[in-house]
Amino acid sequence: MRRPARHSRSSIFLSALLILAASTVVQPAATGAVAAYDPVPAMPHNACNNTSLPRSYGTNFPTPRDPYAFGWYNQSAIGWQGNWYPAFSYLSGSYFARGVPTTYAQGGTTYCGAMYSFGAFTYGLSAGQSPSAQSIQWTMDSGYLPALRTSFTRNNVAISITNFANRAVIGGNAYVLAYTRVSVTNNGTGSVTVPPAGSGPNLVRLTPAGDAVAPGQTRNHDFVAAIDRFGTNAAYPSTATLTSSAPNYDTAYGQMAAFWNGRINATAQPSLPNVTLPNTGLANPGTALRNAYRAGTAYHLMVQVGKAPFSGPNNYAWLLNHDVPGELVARFTTGDFSDAQNLLLTGRASERPGFPSVGANWYWDGVWKTPWAWAVYLMKTDDTAFVNEFFNDNQTQFGPSLRTMMRTHLVSQLDTDGTLKSNFDNDSTGKWILSNYSALIGLASYKYIATRIGQTAEAQWAQQAYTSLHNSLNTVIARNQQANGFNFLPCEVQRANTANRCNTFNDANWAQAGWSGQNQWDTMLMGGNPLSGVVGDPAQLDRMYAWGFGRLSGRVPYPSMGAFPGYSTGYNTAYSEGGLYANQYRDLPITSYAWQVQNTTGGPNAWWEANGSGPSSGNIWAGNHAGPQFGAIPYAWPIAHQQLALIRAIAAEGLSASGSGPYTYTKPLYLGRGIPNTWIAPGQTVAVSNVTSSYNAGSGARSTYGVSFSTSRPGTGRVITVDLTGTLPNGPIYVQLPVFAGSTVTAVSGGTYNSANRTVTVTSGARQITITLNN
Repeated sequence: MRRPARHSRSSIFLSALLILAASTVVQPAATGAVAAYDPVPAMPHNACNNTSLPRSYGTNFPTPRDPYAFGWYNQSAIGWQGNWYPAFSYLSGSYFARGVPTTYAQGGTTYCGAMYSFGAFTYGLSAGQSPSAQSIQWTMDSGYLPALRTSFTRNNVAISITNFANRAVIGGNAYVLAYTRVSVTNNGTGSVTVPPAGSGPNLVRLTPAGDAVAPGQTRNHDFVAAIDRFGTNAAYPSTATLTSSAPNYDTAYGQMAAFWNGRINATAQPSLPNVTLPNTGLANPGTALRNAYRAGTAYHLMVQVGKAPFSGPNNYAWLLNHDVPGELVARFTTGDFSDAQNLLLTGRASERPGFPSVGANWYWDGVWKTPWAWAVYLMKTDDTAFVNEFFNDNQTQFGPSLRTMMRTHLVSQLDTDGTLKSNFDNDSTGKWILSNYSALIGLASYKYIATRIGQTAEAQWAQQAYTSLHNSLNTVIARNQQANGFNFLPCEVQRANTANRCNTFNDANWAQAGWSGQNQWDTMLMGGNPLSGVVGDPAQLDRMYAWGFGRLSGRVPYPSMGAFPGYSTGYNTAYSEGGLYANQYRDLPITSYAWQVQNTTGGPNAWWEANGSGPSSGNIWAGNHAGPQFGAIPYAWPIAHQQLALIRAIAAEGLSASGSGPYTYTKPLYLGRGIPNTWIAPGQTVAVSNVTSSYNAGSGARSTYGVSFSTSRPGTGRVITVDLTGTLPNGPIYVQLPVFAGSTVTAVSGGTYNSANRTVTVTSGARQITITLNN
């Protein structure tokens, strides 16, 4: 987030110190319950154990490009849950395996790792000739599986190169095996010869040699290589062992598909209409968004290293402390609790001030957001035993305790005006509003956690600290607005946007008050109370979006918010999530996500962190793909917030507290708050199913619920039927569709409508609600 400084974040001397420290940050505990948890992996400099070569983890470490790139930076990843080195996957069907202890030279730099390429990509081209613009298709199988397929047709020959990874146990050791199929179909009238031309260390051909393809026939060439060993020192299998022991391509593909479908289908599943969304240009948006959402789950799991939440496979292959909480909240909200306890603990380790970020900055807002992740875990699992065990745990291998974060670190960072001191949370120095919203959310989360584990005095302190910060923010921001003549949420609490980086029209930081997990919306969802005045006014957010988009109009397409600065950023939907709290921009999270899918992917369902310029029609990859400015791809943090925004636009579960301590909590459910008006159309249904309402961390048993909105037009007005299924949260249910602002609700069955706040409150126990509109 807000990351241009990652290219020059620290001196060479400091970087060296951080790298040196990285291998000793976390060690397993010798005794007690803590010993059951895996620490942050002690990453070697590289798999070659050669410090004269570039390291292969951290931030902005050198990486090779597609050997057949022809100037384009299209990239993604293949891998497996918990692997240490997911492979970089390229448009040409090549992939680079950091985990293979050999060397690869490109452009004057020698890397530790192995490049695997397939010369069939250049079939029909003269030496050095680039494929023609827009001639290459690059997709994920089934639209979302991490099996990446490059396909094209030249000279009546259709060629596809498919890469995927599979876990296999060989000789008692687990490995990640990368499989490739080069498929050649002859659509011409004469025989053709198309060598697959596979290359790379210890690449094993699984099918017989033979490159001639008769007219109307297809020949498949299958290959396998061992690319990762899950952090062990086991020797890689020899080519002879791979030949005799590796599953064949079809068997491995079936295992891969079954694993990922099982992991993905365990999470909440959206069902969306293929009705055009304005300002996006995306065909079949329902299918495209569902595929991107599902692919995000696979990308999260393959980016994870061991049981630690890393952020990216390439440039951000490490724990980045203000990324971690959002990544975990998305996993828990969507229902993915695999390795949850371990991820919380290893993630918390990165929140220790001074944690070696290996080339990146360290941020205070990551500390304030950490209780948010723990609170969402607790509200879904009721796992008070685990949370209580580490609430005030002082064992440094897991970073500061939640109590230390709030009682010590937060208090130390409060300024004399009652708001947070200047920090670098925005990759530049300022009293950033996003940091203060993070602190509000952290305090509200801490209050909930303390209440649930019986620490009433801590909960009461949290409420007092929250109220003090909330009121101070209202005072300071209101004074700022009055002095500088504006009426929207600014970037800094005490200065106008003209006085900081937000003065640049296409620096996306102007929208930081809408950032997911650091905004009014998430403050409300976490039970933040009070939420009033400037910091709680949705109109302030509406005016912020209107101001920022107004500056960008005619310069970058709506709804892009710019970059750092530039065309767009992978965070565009994260900046939009706050619109769910606003009045005029409620559909922004979904429309932003759709716009990103259509216009800025750098790999299939994957985005670079930032794009300095827009898509080029000259790209050999068909479609609109903005080139990278900097960052990782696929990058878990923005993908996490895309997933959060999509699910919460349909069904968002929150917390609400009553009493003065001990507090009593309920879980209100906000339905339809971000569903675009164009999707409330006769014959269309918007739904989310398999949403986890509770999860047993011991047994893995879960309770789920579903919500659907179906629209019909039996007469002159539309009728919206809301169906609720499964085990719902134990709180009031509100239907808050944006369409209520432009249409009159004439009748409601199963609830009551308040025209002042445009909300249908569902009758307790009702499972079907019908809402009739006047048009």
